[in-house]
Amino acid sequence: YVVLGLACGIAAAMLMARTTTGSSTHGLLYELDAIAAVVIGGTLLSGGRGTIVGTIFGVLIFTTLTNVFTLNNLDSSTQAVAKGAIIVIAVLLQQRVAVRSREST
Repeated sequence: YVVLGLACGIAAAMLMARTTTGSSTHGLLYELDAIAAVVIGGTLLSGGRGTIVGTIFGVLIFTTLTNVFTLNNLDSSTQAVAKGAIIVIAVLLQQRVAVRSREST
């Protein structure tokens, strides 16, 4: 818990330095980005093992996607819907691959 608290404090200081303000709504929907990055990286939501390389790949994809959305001036609700749709598509693809791998064995 101490390490988690320290990491949260560092992240909060970095976010405040970037935005020059402090608000209780900063970091809203970051958990969606974290889950999406892990799912895009190849970890099954129904349980499974992920890899660090896959998760880093997922983070890079979602960071790029967020930057593209921001540069195109999309509002946050549209971004959340698009990211949610990507998560749903990734989960459906993972389930389809898992079913095929079970059928082939």
